[in-house]
Amino acid sequence: MNSEDYKKSYIIQLDAWSSIVNDSALLLQLAHQKNWSEMLSLHEKRDNKLKQFFNQTLVQDLVDAVQDDLEKIKAQDLEIVQLVKKNQDELSAEAQQLNMMKKRINDYLSAEKNKL
Repeated sequence: MNSEDYKKSYIIQLDAWSSIVNDSALLLQLAHQKNWSEMLSLHEKRDNKLKQFFNQTLVQDLVDAVQDDLEKIKAQDLEIVQLVKKNQDELSAEAQQLNMMKKRINDYLSAEKNKL
C-alpha cells in the first residue's frame, strides 16, 4: 500500500472509529436518561459499525488508540448493563406495589358489596 492509500485508509478508519466511540458515549447517556428505545436502536447501529470496522485490516497507527478505547467502551457497556438491571429491579418493585394496591382495592370493593 502506498503512502497515499495508507493516509486515505487511516482517515476513513479514524472517522469510523470516532463514530463508534461517540455512539458508545451516547449509549451511556441514553441509559442514564432511561431512554431505552433510543438506546436499543443506537446499540444495534453501533454493533453493526463495530462488525464492519473489525472486518477490515486495521491501520497500524490506530491500533493503540483502538485498544485504549475498547477498554473504555467495555467499561461503559458494563455500566449500561448495571443501569438496565437497576431499572428492571425498580420496575419489578413498582409492579409489586401496584399488584398489592389492586388487591387492597378489590378486597375493599368486595367488603363493600358484602355490606350492601
